[in-house]
Amino acid sequence: MNKHNRVCMVSAVFLLMATVVFAGGKKERGDVPSPETPSAGNRTINVAALNGPSGIPMAYLFENKPQVSGADFQFHVVAGADVLLPKLLKGEIDVGILPPNVAAKVFTKNNGALVVAAVMGQGMLNLITKDESIVSLADLKGKTVNVAGQGATPEYMFRYLLKANGITIGADGAAPDANSVALDFSVPAAEIAAALLSDKIQYAVVPEPFATVATTKDDSVRRAINLQEEYATLNEVTGKEWENYPMTVLVVRKSLTETSPEILRGLLESVRNAVDWTVSNPSEAGTLVQSHTLGLQAAIASKVIPNGAYVFIPAQEARPQLEELFSIFLDFAPEAIGGALPGDSFYFE
Repeated sequence: MNKHNRVCMVSAVFLLMATVVFAGGKKERGDVPSPETPSAGNRTINVAALNGPSGIPMAYLFENKPQVSGADFQFHVVAGADVLLPKLLKGEIDVGILPPNVAAKVFTKNNGALVVAAVMGQGMLNLITKDESIVSLADLKGKTVNVAGQGATPEYMFRYLLKANGITIGADGAAPDANSVALDFSVPAAEIAAALLSDKIQYAVVPEPFATVATTKDDSVRRAINLQEEYATLNEVTGKEWENYPMTVLVVRKSLTETSPEILRGLLESVRNAVDWTVSNPSEAGTLVQSHTLGLQAAIASKVIPNGAYVFIPAQEARPQLEELFSIFLDFAPEAIGGALPGDSFYFE
């Protein structure tokens, strides 16, 4: 395969990835499995998984429905957070996965309509490049870095780490000087990897599955800087204990926490088991992801899982980490979390 065809193929792969990773995907699949008739007297709980990496741990539950007294669980797949959010607010979906800042903003702006039940995924951001000279953030001075995820955690975590390391961020649209880093959002997320492979860009901050796909397609592309390690190192220096930060949270309609807390606790225990199984069985989990058409082929999903930072941290336990992340948004884009830290009732007990 010649270089042009290889780059075109990678572009197509990443176009598919972007439609399922970032909000804005327009294609939505129907229920998986097909809805069943609820058992008499049971409450139907609608649970949604997002297409793409955040939905990977949910594949186990599609195959092995939770058995909780008084509940019938129906599982659905939606294309992205922008599709899921209105369904949650209208009551069509009871439980789903969102970025933490989106959950916080909805809580603040919609009278506490959604609460956080658990952190499901932690940071999995990497700076990828072919440049072998890049081994630290300081090595990026004078460079332009393309960032996937403008207005979301990837952008603000990267800004935070640069600032904390004394590295100036150039003005929007301006070329970097010798002591600054320029951030470029002009290349769509779907095209960043192909642009890197074809040498149109040299440096990119990307989440999973983009880093896995890029390094798989071309072994000259490498994860040069692990942003989670940079975050942990910074926290160690400043005396904070956190080695990672939340990227996805499991959210629940407030009404469910009030009317059926025991059903919810039963579901959460099943979700915890699903995450543990997924992390321990990446190959089998990848097969389930593909068979339930959750947006990734088995081979890619299996490779993403070891890098995906999948966890299950109950809301109360995760609160300090979430508030640490929210403080970063307050510094750079307070409106992205609704302008203030969410209160006590944001965290399900």
